[in-house]
Amino acid sequence: MSTLQGGLERLRGEGRGWTLVFVAAGWLFINGFRVVLPALLPQIKADYAIGNAGAGFALTVLWFTYASLQFPAGVVADRTGERSLLILGAVLAALSFASFYLAPFYALFLLACALFGIGAGFYGTPRDMLLSRTFADADSTAFGVTFAAGSVGAAVLPYVATAVTGRWGWRLGVAWMLPFLLVVGLGLWRVVPATVERGDRPQRSPLETVRRTLAALTDRTVLLGSGVMILFVFTYQALLSFLPTYLVEVKGLGQGWAAVLFGALFVVGAGANAASGHFADTLGERSTVVAVIGLSTVTLLLLPFASGRLALAVLVPLLGVRVAIGPLISAFVVRELPRSVQGTGWGFIRTLFFGIGATGSTIIGLFGDAGAFDVGFVLLALLTAITLVLWLRIPTDGY
Repeated sequence: MSTLQGGLERLRGEGRGWTLVFVAAGWLFINGFRVVLPALLPQIKADYAIGNAGAGFALTVLWFTYASLQFPAGVVADRTGERSLLILGAVLAALSFASFYLAPFYALFLLACALFGIGAGFYGTPRDMLLSRTFADADSTAFGVTFAAGSVGAAVLPYVATAVTGRWGWRLGVAWMLPFLLVVGLGLWRVVPATVERGDRPQRSPLETVRRTLAALTDRTVLLGSGVMILFVFTYQALLSFLPTYLVEVKGLGQGWAAVLFGALFVVGAGANAASGHFADTLGERSTVVAVIGLSTVTLLLLPFASGRLALAVLVPLLGVRVAIGPLISAFVVRELPRSVQGTGWGFIRTLFFGIGATGSTIIGLFGDAGAFDVGFVLLALLTAITLVLWLRIPTDGY
């Protein structure tokens, strides 16, 4: 307990606490909304008269747009600082909620997905840079707390959105979040120091930036860590996009019970994020990541073979352990990148793994339309196991 209290004190020291609060709150709503859409897919599909593949394509648009902004956001953040991009990301994501409410047909729904992806894309890379720089003495813990907040959002927001949808429709099930994210944008403007803007960042020629970035990205440790992230994001996005639909259409659960289990997954994920970050900072990253990936592989492999409310009530929440892979590997890779090109390099890596990961929704949607959801989930379990092989091949001096 005293060790945990000491870790929390390191997060609050020197006035850093409010920065972490608002950065984490922004991620709570942004990450939570990415899970709200899968939870509302039955109503959205009925409203627009589309199938699983069409719904999956909409999620792919969201994630691909999100991915495409990671690299430019990192380049800009390296030159101007993280503050303005975080604020812009929160505001654009909030405005996208109004776009969802107003979209009368599928094409405009896709544009609303893209607008949210743009806002979330401006938020992601600068968030990681700010956390790594501000909490250099406890980065895994800070990443864990922030990602835990995202898991809380993913647990709570779909439940609230489903309840609102049942009474007033899915559009209000989205739009009610708009003012909260605007408050986050205002909070970021107030608490994130403006002293990290352009004047504090060395300006280099584009050629020198490219040279340094390529050198950083071809490092073996960074390459293997990036491979873990690519497979993690692909399997994570594919699983979450259709898990509620899978529980209803294949496992025979009611939508309300499926939403409860889906939310419980993120409750477990929130705890796993916070605990794994603390354990990584105090007991070591290597063993912590091995334990998280191992359990993530086993639980996903068991999913197609589980049946009945009791078995699914135990297994589905445990799938949330895999959420902890993200902050652990993110903190590791960001730390391994040279500070001079940290935003550019991390932005490029995030563009790569989110761009590839965005295809997971469409691919699993195609499995679903073929009546082969179970086969798709077994494939995701095997890909998760491969991430463990990549992690164990990272040189020990990279820990």
